[in-house]
Amino acid sequence: MVSSLVVTAQTKHTGKVIGSDDKLPVVGASVRIKGTNTGTVTDINGDFTLTLSPGNVLVVSYIGYQSQEVTVRGGEFLTISLQPANNSLNEVVVTGYTTQLRKDISGSVATVDVTDAKKIPVSSSEELLQGQASGVTVINSGAPGAASTVFVRGIANFGNTTPLYVVDGVQVGDMSLVNPNDIESISVLKDAGAAAIYGISGGNGVIVVTTKKGKAGKSQVSYDGFVGVQEPLSGNVWHLMNSVQQSQLAFTAGDKATEALYPGGPGVIPTYGYHGATAPPGFAVAGVTSDPSILQYYHFDAANPGNDFLIQKFVSTPQAGSKLPGGIGNDWFHDVFKAAPTQQHTLTATGGNDKSTYLMSFNYVNQQGTFKRL
Repeated sequence: MVSSLVVTAQTKHTGKVIGSDDKLPVVGASVRIKGTNTGTVTDINGDFTLTLSPGNVLVVSYIGYQSQEVTVRGGEFLTISLQPANNSLNEVVVTGYTTQLRKDISGSVATVDVTDAKKIPVSSSEELLQGQASGVTVINSGAPGAASTVFVRGIANFGNTTPLYVVDGVQVGDMSLVNPNDIESISVLKDAGAAAIYGISGGNGVIVVTTKKGKAGKSQVSYDGFVGVQEPLSGNVWHLMNSVQQSQLAFTAGDKATEALYPGGPGVIPTYGYHGATAPPGFAVAGVTSDPSILQYYHFDAANPGNDFLIQKFVSTPQAGSKLPGGIGNDWFHDVFKAAPTQQHTLTATGGNDKSTYLMSFNYVNQQGTFKRL
């Protein structure tokens, strides 16, 4: 009987991981034996120690660097140099009437991740810029379907501060009429160097928009849409006092002028007030009263506009056993602003062959305002 025994010696190996660009240690790099779960991470000096056998393959990786595989051949000290990952530098950016690699651009250019920006439903294309590009400020007017105000690196002058919009090479006033679902890419040229091609018209920055194009292949039809509700802010939005709190404040700060506002004496809050050129019957000089007969002046008489005294009811039914009123007055903010529905639907058809391509889209937007029509 003949037998053979092969013994593979495992020894501790040490090494260092550095960056090829700056030759500095890479702290926290992952060093793992390929095909196993055995591994370690580099320390503050970029060093690591691992028990290895000749022929083992190490997989070294770190964020921002390209992963590298190293074969162990002996007990030598391993120095592993990682190459930077330059994927972002090779990104193609639209700058004016041409495209450039990001690494070749000397000016300040920001690109918007349109796919990420569209995760939040928007009714105007300018809203895609909100929070997506540094130095770009987007202010929404609040009106349904209205264009937003955009500033690139703040307000640069006291005149026109609107950036220049270029959609598929055509200069336009804004991008609000462009369907957000039709946008392929957005580049923001923020400084004079990047926007030099446009001259003085690009002084406030340039926003370059490229729309989607048809692609050769089988015809495709896609749908994108959302339905939602816009809710006004809840609670005491403006931190205002109600009528009870206002009256309590007047009593607390009472003086001769304040006492004149309360014809019933201290602690008795008037129920009605008016505003007008002359006092209606039943009102004191102070413009307040608790006389319920004043209710006849609540309704506007078109034939006698002089009887319109803008009567306002301060409080409602008082609480039992208390001189203070029980009502809290009107919450005018929530009386005027109500929840409003909004919806957007886009139907897109695309296709073509090696000679011609097409892309057609149909967009429907219905955004109602939260301001209640009285």
